[in-house]
Amino acid sequence: MIRRVHFSLVALVLFQACDQKRDRPEPATAFAEVSPILDAACLECHSGGEPAAGYSVADYLETIRCVPDGQPATLPADLSAPILSVLDRADHASLLEPDDRETLTNWVTEGAWPARNGTHPGQWLDPRTPEWHGTYLRENDWAPLLDPTRGDACGLCHEGAPVPVSGVDGPAPGADDCTSCHDLPGGVMSCGTCHGNGFVPYPPRDQCYFPGPPSGGAHMAHAVPSATLPTAFGCQTCHFGQRYASLDDFHGDGDLHVVFQPAWGPDARYDFESLACATTCHTRGGSTTNIAWDDERTFDCGSCHQALPAGHSQIACTGCHRGITPEGDALNPEAPHMNGRIDAF
Repeated sequence: MIRRVHFSLVALVLFQACDQKRDRPEPATAFAEVSPILDAACLECHSGGEPAAGYSVADYLETIRCVPDGQPATLPADLSAPILSVLDRADHASLLEPDDRETLTNWVTEGAWPARNGTHPGQWLDPRTPEWHGTYLRENDWAPLLDPTRGDACGLCHEGAPVPVSGVDGPAPGADDCTSCHDLPGGVMSCGTCHGNGFVPYPPRDQCYFPGPPSGGAHMAHAVPSATLPTAFGCQTCHFGQRYASLDDFHGDGDLHVVFQPAWGPDARYDFESLACATTCHTRGGSTTNIAWDDERTFDCGSCHQALPAGHSQIACTGCHRGITPEGDALNPEAPHMNGRIDAF
């Protein structure tokens, strides 16, 4: 329990901070009215590890996410939204009573609000809206997560916040634990909380909740196995010694900490203006020695070094190296090659 006197002061600060946000029209229908309808009519099929049609209504965020064709289930906010249009299909037409269908329709056309009349703005949980809490935190340099002296510190009401607030012994009544949504290892401080997609801790983000051009940059080239790079890099390759799931290495201040492994060479560096790396990988005499982070070119062995390197034996690569084609033009999944060293049997 939170100490009674302290909670009164906390509540006063929070309620005063939210008064202006409440001074706006709110919808007649929120998810609390819709959830029982979905539970009764849809949950049996649309839940679990393999929900029907790949779509779940198990909670708010699942309900508003995209159906398999990539369209958000509750957008656009009219009768063409998939969650409403499917009710005209023969196999769904009798699922809802007229009153329930009207409630669901009102919820979608009013904006699919998660809640109303709460401490936070009603669309605090919707990633697609300006009132989403991630936007608020970013605009405030993540300080509510990290500064326990603020009047809007997350730890005032929520368990699972990374910084506890002095005098608060438990959550405020009805306040969810942050880790009920942010359930990746590391909780709120997990890399996948702010960028990435689920257990993939690097961009691009989930294109359903965060629509727009994907911005994966070279994370996609370095962290995802491919024909050119069959052995994906781990985070510590370019963020050496960093522990982003801890407050010691928190980088929500906007500073990206690129620290290369010693194997990349003593002069390895990353230029934040040109987005180019200068490491032993890209300075081996190959055809593309100046490679930017967002470069979309296709690379082969000759991109990093001459294939074969100058002065190299002309026998087949497989005579000395494993994981390389005899022609010397590609790696295969056995290659332990992209580690800053020359690997020979």
